Amino acid sequence: AENEPIHLTLKDPTIPVTVNLATYAGPEARYCPAAVYEFVKTETNEDRLQINAQNCVHCKTCDIKDPLQNIVWVTPEGGDGPNYPNM
Repeated sequence: AENEPIHLTLKDPTIPVTVNLATYAGPEARYCPAAVYEFVKTETNEDRLQINAQNCVHCKTCDIKDPLQNIVWVTPEGGDGPNYPNM
């Protein structure tokens, strides 16, 4: 639901830009199947990670694939997980 609490947070908000973007070319923007993570420019032309939690399909890929385990993924309100109707 759009009004549920955000279930994706970062342990250290500086790591995505200073480490992951600089060293690994920002894997967050590629491993999420729902485009939850994207790097955007600020008004001062600096990169920052934007989390679009409303797009999350609750697959937990980000928690597993994050190279430094900086993303904290908690079970969404209601306990919903991925829904794969074709399986």
